[in-house]
Amino acid sequence: MKKLQWPHVALTVVALALAVSSCSSLAPSTTLASREAAPLAAGGMVVSGQVQQGVVVSATGTASADPEIAQVTFGVELQGQDPDALVSEAAEKMDAAMAAATAFGIAEDKTRTLNYSLWVETVHDRDTGRPTGDIVYHLSHQVQVTTDGIGSVGELLAGVVNAGVNAVGGVNFSVEDQAALVTEARDAALADARTRAAHIAEQMDVSLGKLVLVTEVGGDYPVYVERAIGGGAVAMDMAAPSVTPGSFSVSVSVQVVYEIR
Repeated sequence: MKKLQWPHVALTVVALALAVSSCSSLAPSTTLASREAAPLAAGGMVVSGQVQQGVVVSATGTASADPEIAQVTFGVELQGQDPDALVSEAAEKMDAAMAAATAFGIAEDKTRTLNYSLWVETVHDRDTGRPTGDIVYHLSHQVQVTTDGIGSVGELLAGVVNAGVNAVGGVNFSVEDQAALVTEARDAALADARTRAAHIAEQMDVSLGKLVLVTEVGGDYPVYVERAIGGGAVAMDMAAPSVTPGSFSVSVSVQVVYEIR
């Protein structure tokens, strides 16, 4: 079930010029602006040809949902003095790991390579800092798979590790349609901003005028994904670890400007 969280909202009654200056550092994108409003170079805002004062309200809305998909990153990290042997060993281990992932139900179009690198390290003497003449090759191969089997991520991890993987980069949980959550969070922020602005006007014994400006200063970004992986260090014959999805949330912040009369 989706949950709305309404964090603390910062409220300010200031000249409309502050709505422009306070947002400039965040590089916001304006989502609604009156054609009659224009900022002044020296401060203030012109509305209908006159400098006006108003209510500036900042609000943040958050929407959460249970995760629907998991992205699991894993691979191999190898080192040695024979690059050909490293390439062969990495290919063998990753082929076995991908076979295990396929058996788990991971489709080919849900798999992508994140990194493949082979580099040379020149060994230096610890006491003198001078090269010893030895070199060590390092190979890294990382892939990411996406699964909707949220409840079986632990078994997936155990399968690929037991197949030869020695590095697990992380488990990230998400939802299929993030845009719907962003819209819900934005609606929550706007509704709260309207309520707060009306309350300010009432307490200041002024009338709330028309909406002059709405600026969105954040959105489309997940603010947190709770996750936990237990079961100890990565090792062969690894038992399936406990993986807790938690919740997936996005946050949208807005700043609204109303005239006062």
